[in-house]
Amino acid sequence: MLTCGTTEANTFVLSNETRELLEEFMTEVPFKKDSIVCWEGEMNDKLFYVKQGGVKLSKLTKKGSPLMMFLYFKGDLFGEFDVGEAFPSSYSVETMEDSVIGFISKATLEDLMKKDGTFALDIMRWQALMRKQTETKLRDLLLFGKQGALASTLLRLIAMDGKKVDDDYVISKRPSDTELGQLIGAPRETVNRMFSQWKKDNVISMTTTKIIVHDSNYLRDLCHCEGCPVGVCRI
Repeated sequence: MLTCGTTEANTFVLSNETRELLEEFMTEVPFKKDSIVCWEGEMNDKLFYVKQGGVKLSKLTKKGSPLMMFLYFKGDLFGEFDVGEAFPSSYSVETMEDSVIGFISKATLEDLMKKDGTFALDIMRWQALMRKQTETKLRDLLLFGKQGALASTLLRLIAMDGKKVDDDYVISKRPSDTELGQLIGAPRETVNRMFSQWKKDNVISMTTTKIIVHDSNYLRDLCHCEGCPVGVCRI
């Protein structure tokens, strides 16, 4: 039985009052699908809030291929709360569908934190959650090889969208091998080879639209799954 928590918007750590205050000071901007919200390396002095739709955060590798780091959806707050008012963005932010993104400047956020201790504490909790998400992502990419990274990605997909059917877990929104490769820093062919072996070993099976995980414990062993809490076990 998977112990990973069901994912939800990362603002679950904020009180209703804090969320309302953030939205009050936000500027909302609509974006079409596949629009760039922020480029990697661009000076950035704001945080982002997904009011509608979804975005992906990616980095370019030395070979010029994208490494997809995080996906954020409705209700998620994200961005780098760095020292100083502006700092080069570590990621490019691109919409995956028509979206509405809220912007709040770091200067405004700091003013609100100075005036309201409860608000400041909530933001610190959110920062701790974001740090934990980044730590687990780096762990997946660096410590247990491509198989461990792919295993962890499937477990995260189960936590986000999986349905338990008898002893199996069904991921109904199957990403392409190319998309999975971008999530683990590997070419499509590497993902395809690992899937072929796992199918032979009856760890998974697949249709054109679904991935069915038959042996989740095998995947957990590959990535040394720690049973991440709610809000951390997500792509």
